Amino acid sequence: MKKENRYNGYILGEEFHKNRGKVYSKELGWAVNKKHKYMAKVLYEPVHENKAFEGEKRGKGKNFATWILSEEEGIKENIFSTNFELMIDAKLEPNASIGLHYHNTTEEVYYILEGTIDMVTVSENGDEFRQKLCKGDAHFVKLKQGHYGTAGKRGVRFIAVAVRK
Repeated sequence: MKKENRYNGYILGEEFHKNRGKVYSKELGWAVNKKHKYMAKVLYEPVHENKAFEGEKRGKGKNFATWILSEEEGIKENIFSTNFELMIDAKLEPNASIGLHYHNTTEEVYYILEGTIDMVTVSENGDEFRQKLCKGDAHFVKLKQGHYGTAGKRGVRFIAVAVRK
């Protein structure tokens, strides 16, 4: 049994990006509509690991991600003519954490669909702002800011949208 089959068809993140996986397994026409069953399902474990830290800043646990749209380098779909970068439906398992990472070329929004997450925004000078986010809340990271966060006891599901500088 292949490793990705252990996770209900989710391919491991390293394999997906190393092999320049396709975000959508069907051809797209001039009218772009996508069916969920053909979108790439990718398991990231840990989530944005930052080996310089321990604890929640390091990142731990599983993120079951569905790639909805991508203009990210290496997995471009060439749909957009703007600075759109990506849209992902992400589901972090309970108590999983997103490791500290900075946004030097993109700005990003998380829109919380289910569950909770304690998000920490880090300014350029290292100041931190922590906030618990619930269903219907949004989190925004500006250029040059960083962020990390920990999913609640029931996990969290959110849509992530990024735009390039």
